[in-house]
Amino acid sequence: MNPALGLLIRFQLRGWLRYLVQSVRTVKGALLAIVGLGVLIPWIGMLIWTPRQQGGGWLGQDLRDFGPAMLLLYCVMNVVFSSGERAIYFPPAEVNFLFPGPFSRRQLLAYKIVLTFLISLPSALFLSLTLHMYSSWFGALFTGMLLAVLFMQLFTLTLNLLAISVGARLYTRGRKLALLLAILLGVVLLLQAGGSPRDWQGRELLTQVLQTPAWKAVTWPLRSFFEAVMAERLWPDLVQWAALGLLVNLAMVGILFSLDADYLEASATASARIYARIQRLRRGGMGSGESLRRGGKVRVRLPMLPWLGGIGPLVWRQLTTALRGADRLLTLIIALGVVFVAPMMAGPREERENVFLVIVPLALWLTLVLTTLLPFDFRGDIDRLAFLKTLPLPVWRLTLGQLLAPVLLMTSLQFVGLILVACTSPPNPWLLPVCVACAFYFPPVNFLLFGLDNLLFLLFPTRLMAASPGDFQALGRNVLFTMAKGLVLIFVTMLAFAVGLVVYLLSDKIWLATLAAWPVVLLCAVALVPLVAWAFTLFDVARDTPA
Repeated sequence: MNPALGLLIRFQLRGWLRYLVQSVRTVKGALLAIVGLGVLIPWIGMLIWTPRQQGGGWLGQDLRDFGPAMLLLYCVMNVVFSSGERAIYFPPAEVNFLFPGPFSRRQLLAYKIVLTFLISLPSALFLSLTLHMYSSWFGALFTGMLLAVLFMQLFTLTLNLLAISVGARLYTRGRKLALLLAILLGVVLLLQAGGSPRDWQGRELLTQVLQTPAWKAVTWPLRSFFEAVMAERLWPDLVQWAALGLLVNLAMVGILFSLDADYLEASATASARIYARIQRLRRGGMGSGESLRRGGKVRVRLPMLPWLGGIGPLVWRQLTTALRGADRLLTLIIALGVVFVAPMMAGPREERENVFLVIVPLALWLTLVLTTLLPFDFRGDIDRLAFLKTLPLPVWRLTLGQLLAPVLLMTSLQFVGLILVACTSPPNPWLLPVCVACAFYFPPVNFLLFGLDNLLFLLFPTRLMAASPGDFQALGRNVLFTMAKGLVLIFVTMLAFAVGLVVYLLSDKIWLATLAAWPVVLLCAVALVPLVAWAFTLFDVARDTPA
């Protein structure tokens, strides 16, 4: 790599550190950073001091068994279902200064690979700390995770460069061929697994598939990463498997350099579009539909909703924006599905009889955290608040119209999760009542959470995405917001529980107590509408809009 590019990388690292230091020089920045570090450091300490499980426990074994499958699924989905820009991304400053500079395409490619390696380091460290208790020792875990994360980054780079090399039309045909090969592989695996479909159970079927010769042959290169993660000794376990994983990554690097496509012009054009989407992401958040496809096309058009005093068009606009961000919704569905279904497959069938009881608090926690993925309300309209203030609508109707869309979306996703639970859980007499109660409580709880999100946003406005990685101020702000939502939710839960307990003591019927507590949650949620409307009226576009 050209020495000037190495100097540029050092300057970038120095600039990132300078940004972090300058961000904590103000009183507000320092306090938010202290709160963020006050949560991050104890969490890391708890992970480090958590005793390791013997042999990695059931999760460690599952990581070795199912890790290659997840990595292969990532590769297949990246090839088949990706619809974004197929080009190597460079920020505008790099396009303006490096592309006209005296650097060859391979030198710029080597520069991008070095940056990819540096970006993989914190990701691998975070994953290693999270899975620390399921490995034999930290060195093996970090080495395997670094190789796996680096493989994922290199695979994406290779795919982008391959798309430029073969052309859009040929690449589209290749994606269809890859999908066909993936379907054929699935058929071959099921045939080799054997047995009658009536006897197939979720985990048992996966275990049989993992033992098939076809599966072992396909995932042999990917298995090296996870064998390195679970290595118990430096020699020969870690050295051999890490060497094989390194060889796989070097092969990806070799493919990158051997393609030698003239990617500069395509990257410059695509990078400008991607950068514009990143800016829209910062304005609209992770769920912004504007950031998805080149044209933001809507595959399924939503019919116009009733007028409802002006509420209907507001909800229609936000739901239409959500349709443009269908892949974000798909990500959320997959996340909910994994969280709901994974406990059902965590162990033998006799150990899963009552596991669905953990689904309720798990789903509530997931909803509390993932509300930022559905900012189809005031948070996503941060740069349109001036326009919203000019609408000839009462403020409470405007507020209600802005809040209903994310509530409907999150409730729909939760209903999908309940269906997955009902389909995968073993028979249990409590399953149906618990699912019905959850379906009954999801809408008011979601309205309460999104109302709190919007109230805090309008009182303390900020961009939903951090401007720089490692932004401890953003971490501290998110911690404070999450704590505020958690405290309000605890208060509402205690109030509803008290009402339900009184009804239960008087009637001795659980279903009646559950029914009596529901209006309490609903009233608390509805009470947020005038508060959010007041915060919206108080918001000064010229003064409070964040940069």
